[in-house]
Amino acid sequence: MTFQRTGTDVKRQNIQRVKILEHLRTGQPLTQDQARAEYGVMRLASRISELKKAGHIILSLRNDQGCATYLLLFDEGRGE
Repeated sequence: MTFQRTGTDVKRQNIQRVKILEHLRTGQPLTQDQARAEYGVMRLASRISELKKAGHIILSLRNDQGCATYLLLFDEGRGE
């Protein structure tokens, strides 16, 4: 059995990417727990990977437990 994304999945993921990028553009870090609580994002690492592929420079810092915190270093859309 293969999984195919529906139009609803694609739309939800696009909305999640926008919310994540808006958060990171404030200069504040973002963790998985924050993303889940504030934006309903269950797979933050996947959305971050997609943003990186789109040209955004996002730093991933891991703590001792392996949990990542993400920071936007360069915003492709703004040239910052």
